[in-house]
Formats: sequence, structure tokens, C-alpha cells
Amino acid sequence: MKKSYAVLAGIFLWQLHTYAQAPETGKTRTPQPTQDRPNRPVMPMPGRLYGKLLDAQTGKPVPYASVTLLKQRDSSLVTGMLTKANGDFSLEGLAFGTYIMRINFMGYNSVQKKVTITGQSIEQDLGNIKLQQNVKLLQGVEVTGQKSAFTMGIDKKIFNVDRNLTSAGGTATDVLKSVPSVNVDLDGNVTVRNAAPTIFVDGKPSTLTLDQIPADAIESVELVTNPSAKYDAEGMSGILNIVLKKNRKAGFNGVVQAGIGNNNKYNGGGNISIRQGKFNVFANYNINANQSWGEGTTNRSNFGGKGADTSYLLQQSNSESKPLFQFGRFGVDYTIDNRNTISLSQNIVAGDFKNTEDLLSTFSNKAHRITRLSDRATTNDFNFRNYTTQLGFRHTFAKPEREWTADINYNTTNSGRDGSYVTQAKNAAGQALGQSLLQQNTSAGSTTFVTVQTDYTTPIGKKGKLETGVKTTLRRFSSSYDVYDKDTLSNHFIYNNQLSNNYKYNEEIYAGYANFANTMGNFGYQAGLRIEQYVYAGEIPGKATYKPTKATPGFFPSLFLSQKLKKDQELQLNYSRRVNRPNFFQLIPYRDYSDPQNQREGNPNLKPEYTNSLEFSYVKNWKTSNLLASVYFRNTNNMISTISTPIGADTLLTQFINANRSNSYGAELTMKNQVLKGWDLTTNVNLYQTDMKVNANGETFDNNGFSWMAKIISETKLPAGFTLQVNATYQAPTIALPASGGGRGPGGGGFMMIPTSAQGTIKGFSTVDMAVRKDFGKKKATSLTLSLSDVFNTREYELNQATPAFAQDYVRKRESRIVKLNFSYRFGKFDTALFKKKKASGGNDQPMGDPMQSF
Repeated sequence: MKKSYAVLAGIFLWQLHTYAQAPETGKTRTPQPTQDRPNRPVMPMPGRLYGKLLDAQTGKPVPYASVTLLKQRDSSLVTGMLTKANGDFSLEGLAFGTYIMRINFMGYNSVQKKVTITGQSIEQDLGNIKLQQNVKLLQGVEVTGQKSAFTMGIDKKIFNVDRNLTSAGGTATDVLKSVPSVNVDLDGNVTVRNAAPTIFVDGKPSTLTLDQIPADAIESVELVTNPSAKYDAEGMSGILNIVLKKNRKAGFNGVVQAGIGNNNKYNGGGNISIRQGKFNVFANYNINANQSWGEGTTNRSNFGGKGADTSYLLQQSNSESKPLFQFGRFGVDYTIDNRNTISLSQNIVAGDFKNTEDLLSTFSNKAHRITRLSDRATTNDFNFRNYTTQLGFRHTFAKPEREWTADINYNTTNSGRDGSYVTQAKNAAGQALGQSLLQQNTSAGSTTFVTVQTDYTTPIGKKGKLETGVKTTLRRFSSSYDVYDKDTLSNHFIYNNQLSNNYKYNEEIYAGYANFANTMGNFGYQAGLRIEQYVYAGEIPGKATYKPTKATPGFFPSLFLSQKLKKDQELQLNYSRRVNRPNFFQLIPYRDYSDPQNQREGNPNLKPEYTNSLEFSYVKNWKTSNLLASVYFRNTNNMISTISTPIGADTLLTQFINANRSNSYGAELTMKNQVLKGWDLTTNVNLYQTDMKVNANGETFDNNGFSWMAKIISETKLPAGFTLQVNATYQAPTIALPASGGGRGPGGGGFMMIPTSAQGTIKGFSTVDMAVRKDFGKKKATSLTLSLSDVFNTREYELNQATPAFAQDYVRKRESRIVKLNFSYRFGKFDTALFKKKKASGGNDQPMGDPMQSF
């Protein structure tokens, strides 16, 4: 352990020492092609400048005026056009660099603008440009920034998935494993700074799990650790937003890919986009099959009570999963004019699974002598279909930074399951006792998720900005779970009323927010307030009805203060209040008997947990590196956790409860730099202390401890077009806390579920992933990627629990060392007149020069 501390500390301090001495720079410089980077594919640039020409006196549009763009360096022509009848112009496909824009028309003075494009702001509205006589040259407009594999800022971190080699051919789970600050356990449960974030897809709620989203369909991942009032208040540790691909390059372009892996794993698919004139059409499809195995052991000592003897339980499980996912997406953007755009997209996701598990339970007495055994075989066939429709409208104004958007998101999922349990009781010698017991189950469920929102942003004064918006979220959920026991005498199946269950619930959230930001010199501030009204109602037909919760508004303020210092440094202090509401599986008082020795039950009396987050951050930028250092504190009231209680001689019942309190505080350091030319390194270290107190069943449990997590992501450009990426993660031992995505509903939803509890400690683990890519062919558009996950096969989960009533060690391992070979081919042509014939020079949108490039 001491060696691990020393190695990680040494790497981080070496990075900091090396780049603290780097020469200062006031501006981000665009990387120029060099001999050490000969293998990067030539990509068409998506930069776009647009605006409208107006007569300064009459305010009427100026049609057919000449708009040209020249390189500042040598005044060579890049592109140009004549304005349309309504005065609109749009210049697309612009590479990073500095340009001079010239506007000329007979009877008006010429206008000249200096424009710098570096990629962060892909599109810029230059507003209404007024032409008149005897005017001074308009002031220059600059767009600053640079896209890279990992963009780091105080309020947001953006991880660009295309640069992540280790997740090629995988899922969103594999992508998040490579994102700094994020931890993903074996079940896909996600934590950020040891707490659960809210996960969005394209900024909206979704019923999809991480394993259902292919990595090849993801553009980027945005991590907001302390969101402002503009964002949903849900989530203890912020927001993770998964942004799906939607290409906006002019012309046509796309990618096809395919991959294979050991143990019957394969993936394939592609995407294509076509943009011409007012339309941008895009589509992608991916298929992914990742067969995997799992194994686990539970070793429990039951100390008994009131004179009962100590007994022992050993459970050994082996499981296999055969999932098949298909992901399809298509959509269109229609640009009415330069300032009005309508977008429509449709996602279709299908999943089919076949899961099997064999669980052997061995029961022993206080002398450790086996008294009996139970062998249970489980089979589940599960399928789902998910449909998401998104409709959006965006209107920008001539005044910079003024914008109005409106969005509707409709998401629905239908699922079904057929399963069976075959249980065979055995004596101490392993001989069958009587006939096996057969139990069959079927389930069906549906979820509808609707969000409607509108946002408006407008500048206030010289440097102020006001953001306002309202949002409505509606969710309808229903599920039926029917269990049948086979009668050995009649050979018929009999309905089991005790284990069967039907339920449904409605969830409604109504929200509004206002956010104001301003700067005074180098000092900036942002203050906001979000108000959310939450209504929940549930029903178990024929058994119980849970009336709608009292519609009491919740107030969620946020405050951000920032101070820019010399030499590209900045300090920021943030505060926000957030909420984590219990989901239906935590609320429903249904008991899950799928594992008779480990039963689970919801709690209808659960309360939402409220978190106050405080964060102080420091950012320093050098020429080729930057550092983000943060210290944070979280106070959570009514934290949702679980408690395990013995019932009977060898059975544990796990229930959800509200903890009395939970405090978490720590420090996080993230450093991203270029160690040498062609070698980029990102290091992330999170050190934290967690204290939790729970009162349950007349007992008090204090669970507290210090822990830390570290990630290193290394990318190296090698000769002959090779790129090597290595991702290493170490998670030190930590107390067990609930994570997002956990819990299965009645009838199971998986197998070998990881328990979470206020009573346990999770053992530390480490893992290393590696991948190498070779780019070749014309324009380096073809790539082969060979990846190996969990190189040393060390990724597993172990939970140790000790109470006066029982002691338990729970160990779980899933297939994690996986070899994959992925092929991809990029194609396309950057062409602003893809479907148009060349027009004469008098046409009103004829490109000047030839910006077309082959991809």
C-alpha cells in the first residue's frame, strides 16, 4: 500500500514540477502539423461564421453583397459568397486560424473584421452588420479555445470519446471508466467523488442503462461536479451528460466499424451525415454482443441470538450472460434561416438477453459440519424496446449571446421476461432429497418519460447575462410480476400470490430557474435559484395505494464566485443545494425472495436526501498543460442507505433506510499535460473522508473512513502511425455507500447483485487497460485498434461486513480481461454544394474559391 502511495504521489509531483516551469502564454495556440505527428488523419473543420447585412439607415436587408474570407497571413482567398435576398450569409468548413473578413457592396463603405477560430465555439453569429457611408471599421471578433481529448475547466470537464482507444467497440460503461473523477463498479453503478451523480443522455433523462449505449455512438461525456441552478437539482455529486454523435460538417461523411473479442464478443455499425443547404441529415446504427461470465462467493457467520447456536453459510455462484444490443438513431436539422433551426431525432434501442446462474448454498453448524445443501439453477430470457423522440427549436438574436430554445423529449420502454428457478435440496453428502422444486415467472413492464422545457438567455448591461427557464418532467411506470409453482402431485403450475406482484407509479417534477452572471474586472459572480415541485403516487393493485406526496416546492440556490489572477490562473468558490429522491424500487414494500438467504425489501417511508455542496477550486494553465485543484465538502441529510438484519437462522433481510447524517469532504487534483512531443498524460487523484451515522432497529451504526482514488491516462504517438493508450486506476479501501443504478426490481433484473450497506467496507482494487491503434491508408482514414482490458485480471468486488449479529465476506468477479480487435474506416467529402449545380457568378449563394476537400 505504501508503495502505491509513493508511486502515484511521485508521478503527480513530477508532472507538477515539470510544467510549473513551462513558459507562460497569454493565449491558447493552435497546434501546427509537425514531423512527430505525421499520422493524424486530415479532418475537415466544422467552423462556421454567419450573420445578416442591413442598411444602416433603413434597416432593410442588403442582398447580393460580397462577403469574402482571407487568410490573415498572406491575404489568400479562403472562401466567400454573395448574401441572399434577405441579407443572410453563412461561411462554413473553416479551419482553425486567423482570418480577415471583407464585405463590399456598391454604394456602401467596405467593412473588415478580424476573426480567429480555434474550435471551442464551432458556430458564431456575427449579428446584424449595418452598412453605411463613412463608418469606422468594425471591431474584430475572436472565437477562442481548442478541442482536445480532454477539456478541463472549473465548472465542466469534457471528455471526447473519439480519442479514447480503450473503449472502442464497448459501451458507455467502458467510456466512463476512462473519465477522470468517475468510478464505475462491476454492475455499472457510477460514482463521482464517492457519491452518485445524475446521468443524462443528450441533456435529458433516459431509461437506458450504460450497458445499453454503445461507445461508438457517443460524441463526448460532460461532467459538471457542482451544477448551477440552470441544471436539474437531482444528483448528489453533480451531472454526467452523455452526448450522442450528430455530425454538422457540410457535404457527406461517416464511419463504418466492426470488431471481435474473445468469448463470443462482436460489434459493428456505422454512422453517416449529409449536410447541404438548409438540411443536415444524420443516422447511425450499432450492434453489440458481449457474452460474459461471472462468479462469486458469500461466506457468512450467523452468531445467533437469545441462546441460538452459531451457524455458517457458504454460497458459490457461477453465471453467464448473453446480451445482444441494437442501437439506431436518425434525425434531421432544418435551418429556416441563420437564426432559426428546428431539430428532430429518433432513437430506437433493442435488447435481448439470456442469463443463467447456478447457486450452491452450503449450511454448516457451530462445529463447521455440513448439515445440508441447496442447489438452485436460474434461467432468464429478457427483452426490451426503447424509443426516444426529440424535437427542438433554437432561435438566436442579432444581439450576441441572446438565445431562446424549446425542447420536447418523449421516451418510452417496453420490456418482458420469462424465467425459471429449479431448486434441489440435498443432504450433507450431496445426495438429492426428494424432487426438485420448479418455479416459473413472467414479467412485463412499461415506462414513459416526457420532458418539456424552454430556456432563454439574454445579456444584461456590458458583461452581465441572465438565464431563465421552465421544465416539466412526467414519468409513468407499470410492472407486473407473476410467479407459478409446479405442484408435484397434479403436475400443474399454481399461481403464487405471495411472490407475485403488480405495481405502478407516477412521478411529476415542475421546475423553474433564474440565473444571473456578471463580471467586474477580473472578478466574476453568478447567483441562481431553482424551484422544483415533486409529486409522487404509487399503487399496488388490490393491496395498497400511496397517495400523491404533498406538493411542497423545494428551493435549490447556487452561488459561484471567481477571481482571475495573473499568468492564466483562476480561483473559484461554488455552493449549491441538491436533492436525491428515492426511486420506486427503493419505495415499494415488496420483498424479493429470488435468493432465499439474501432477501431485499423497499421502504415506503423513505424521505428524499438533501445535499449542500461547497467547492473551492484553483486552475492554472501553461503552454501545454493545465492543473485543476479542488477542495470540497458535502453535507447530506436523510442519506438513503441500506441495513442488513438477520431473520431466521441463515437469512439476511436488506432494507432501505434514511441515515441520520453523512458528511464527506476531500481534495481532488487533475493535471493534464504534454510530457513530451507526442506523449499526453492526464492524472487524477481524489482523496476523501466520509462519515455516516445510522439508527436502525434500536441500534446505531457509525461508518466512517478515509479513502482515495487515482487515475492515470497516457496517450503516446509512436512511429509508423501507431498510437498507444494506457489507463490505470486504483481505488483504495472505502466504506460502502449506495451508488447510482443499483437495485433490481421484483423478479430480478440481473443476477449476482452487489449489496451496498452502511455496515461494510469495500476492499481496494486496481486495474489497467491498454490499447494500440494503427492508422493507415489514404488520409489515414482507416484504423485498427487492439485493446486489452484489465491486463492483470485484478478487477473484482469484495465487501466485508461485521456486526454483533453476523459477519460476512462477499466476493464477486465478472469477466474483465477482454481482448478486442476493432476496425474503422472514415469516409466523406467536405462540399458546400453537394447537390447543387455550379451557378453563374450572379447566383446569390455561389461559394467563392474552392473550400471543398476530400476526407
